[in-house]
Amino acid sequence: MPGDKTEKASFKKRKDERKKGRAFQSQDLTSAAVLLSIFAALKFLGPQVESAMENSVAGMLERIPDIISGPRDVGSFFSSAGGTAVKVLVPIFAASASVAVIVTLAQTRLLVTPANMTPKFERISPVQGFKKLFSLRSIVEMVKSLLKIVAILAIIFMDVYPKLPQVTLLFDTSIAGALGWIAQLAIDVGFKAGAVLLVIGVADYFYQWWDFERSIMMTKHETKEEYKQTEGNPQIKGRIRNLQRKLARMRMMQAVPKADVVIRNPTHFAVALKYDTKTGRAPFVVAKGADAIALRIVALAEKNGVYITENKPLAQALYKSVEIGGEIPAEFYKAVAGVLAYLYTMKRAGRS
Repeated sequence: MPGDKTEKASFKKRKDERKKGRAFQSQDLTSAAVLLSIFAALKFLGPQVESAMENSVAGMLERIPDIISGPRDVGSFFSSAGGTAVKVLVPIFAASASVAVIVTLAQTRLLVTPANMTPKFERISPVQGFKKLFSLRSIVEMVKSLLKIVAILAIIFMDVYPKLPQVTLLFDTSIAGALGWIAQLAIDVGFKAGAVLLVIGVADYFYQWWDFERSIMMTKHETKEEYKQTEGNPQIKGRIRNLQRKLARMRMMQAVPKADVVIRNPTHFAVALKYDTKTGRAPFVVAKGADAIALRIVALAEKNGVYITENKPLAQALYKSVEIGGEIPAEFYKAVAGVLAYLYTMKRAGRS
């Protein structure tokens, strides 16, 4: 059908879409990368985090009896807890935020545009929201959500359930030992969950690419209209080319009376040559033509007293090998020199 989008998006279409802030990316891929960065930071900063948590918990337990002594001690208690939280969370937050920015910019190819910051009220339209409920994208999102839930629950079950009996043993260990065991278990589960989410994110990235390419496809009519806008209307361009050819032909005809000789064949080709003895350069073509144009060149040369000679192979060779304004090649020097020598002989004889 004429309105069907069957053509791939052009370069201009893609450029316009980027200006609007449209580019495909997978939020699931970004989320997975952020989750893995969080647990990687926890593992890398494990000793520092464990020490800070241990000191904080131990300090809290020691100071609990003093908390009830007055508001000053309560404020000091919360200030200490807040300081510990900052030491633990700021490096992790910085790492995850950096990864989120890097992954997002990598997916969108450094797309930063004010168009993404402009409110789009159609997103909150009830009608549009109802349509999206039954779209392919909503089905894909639902399937992804179910896959993520099932995968995470399966990982938690396989990792945590076999270790439940060990939980009761934590009461006989130190605070540091209990926190270390819990932290290691959480990091193991987090890495496995992040790896599964990363696989889903990669698959979603290719789906988002396919869906984006499908959404920006063009109809044949749009392709033709864009071509007219960028390259110009073919009919107008054709008329311009015809006008340019006519102007070039007029300039060429104006140069024929100034030529030294016209070599013809006898009606198919005609080449007008001029030789400037002051510069000493090789003869050059001032006009050439075939058929009707050749006859016009010959007629104009006769009218203005330009010498005309018939040389079928030379006329044909010059017509095919030399452009207007170009010097004749070296292989034609001898033949053209003979013509010019005869012409100069005739002129001297006429003057005498």
